[in-house]
Amino acid sequence: MKKGCLIALGATLALIAIILVFVFWLTRDAVASADNFLALIGQNKIEAAYQNSSATLRAQQAQESFAQSVQGLGLTDYASVFWSNREVKNDRAHLEGSVTTRAGGKIPLTLELVKESGVWKVIYLSAPRAGVTAEQPGKPMPTDRQSKVLVLQTLLAFNQAVAEKSFTRFHAQISRTWQEQISSEKLQEIFADFVDKKIDISSIKEVEPILTEPPQIDSNGIFILEGYYPRHPAKVRFRLKYLYEHPAWKLFGIQVNVEK
Repeated sequence: MKKGCLIALGATLALIAIILVFVFWLTRDAVASADNFLALIGQNKIEAAYQNSSATLRAQQAQESFAQSVQGLGLTDYASVFWSNREVKNDRAHLEGSVTTRAGGKIPLTLELVKESGVWKVIYLSAPRAGVTAEQPGKPMPTDRQSKVLVLQTLLAFNQAVAEKSFTRFHAQISRTWQEQISSEKLQEIFADFVDKKIDISSIKEVEPILTEPPQIDSNGIFILEGYYPRHPAKVRFRLKYLYEHPAWKLFGIQVNVEK
């Protein structure tokens, strides 16, 4: 190998090492909180773990239900954890790894944490239940009725944004992932025609939507709803995409057309 190649390789390895050190430094507090949370569960101090979780988690799940969940996931046999993926964006942290149980078993685990008053708290955890090799806990497939309610809520919120000539509140309701990709100003720019023409689709609440495709979750975990409202004198077509962000499906994409 030529000297120049060796130098380039050495520089690349050094850069990778620097990046890894930075990632570990950036995520160290979130990881410490996650490790402590799991250790409490492993010591059967489930009430303490629950009280140390985020206010959002506690508001959405009673302590008894939380205890049943962590027991069902096999986390009460926690011995140690290795995090293979660790990310921090603003006040949110995402950790993926594997828990080793006292019996030597492995449990794939995903944790999400939120910073509350400067302290990282667990807001969501997901793992295959004990004895189950393939499952997506926390990702319930909406029923047909729930899907139609979700469509109506989304489109009425969209219609309100059009009426207000501001997508600020609408933007606050979409998925965190999409919020990072698009601004409220960009949404308003995309739907400027609706705003300029003062298009009002509020009468959709008076009719039942027709889904032209069965509700489905694709290979990327995106829930897709497509169809139309047979509103008179115009038909409102929609194609909506959602991502599951515990505890609900949040908007990840929207297409709306009004056909006269």
